[in-house]
Amino acid sequence: MQDRAEQTVRRIVEAAGVVIDRDGYAGAATPEIQRIAGVSRGGFAHHFPTKADLGDAILARQHAYFRRVAERAESGPPPELWLQALVDISFDYAYSIIRDPVMRAAVRLSTEPGPYQSAESYAAPLSAVTSVLESARRAGEVQPHVDPASAALTLVGCFSGVQIVSLALADREGLDRQVSAMWSVCMPGVARPEVFTRLRLEPPGPGYRADPPGPG
Repeated sequence: MQDRAEQTVRRIVEAAGVVIDRDGYAGAATPEIQRIAGVSRGGFAHHFPTKADLGDAILARQHAYFRRVAERAESGPPPELWLQALVDISFDYAYSIIRDPVMRAAVRLSTEPGPYQSAESYAAPLSAVTSVLESARRAGEVQPHVDPASAALTLVGCFSGVQIVSLALADREGLDRQVSAMWSVCMPGVARPEVFTRLRLEPPGPGYRADPPGPG
């Protein structure tokens, strides 16, 4: 069971996720975060002395998600197909953005102009996708021309663009279908033809959880 301090930190981070997702980092007011979290000004300042500390905590949840992805690729038991694992993780991440305001806030922090629109914000997803593609390369699943690091940069960029457009057009309604369409365009350039025919690119449904699971 979490102790009281851990519960308070969690409430503050989740409240900050709601406010930053709605208002952006610059527009997020700490009194509003305190109100939603149900904490005093002093209690808030004890855990998060600056607004940057709060932004860092939000991005830490996203980074923890992608660290689990990278660890699974580097040392976990291999899946039947690494490229299927990559597709599945992309759907799980899409659903985590939809259901978790902290993950949505992390996306907003890294995509809107401000202190978190930086290489550091993308380091964890780029490393994770590179790790999975490296595993796929070793398993003979990718085409010879595919460089995992370069391909990861392209795929992370494509996913970021897809979810930004989905947010603008339909408040992310149908994001999973757009991610599926992204893979139908991108994956033929990555997978060997005999591997591509074995991949499932359609959305598995919003209750789906990839291995490793999304952030809890």
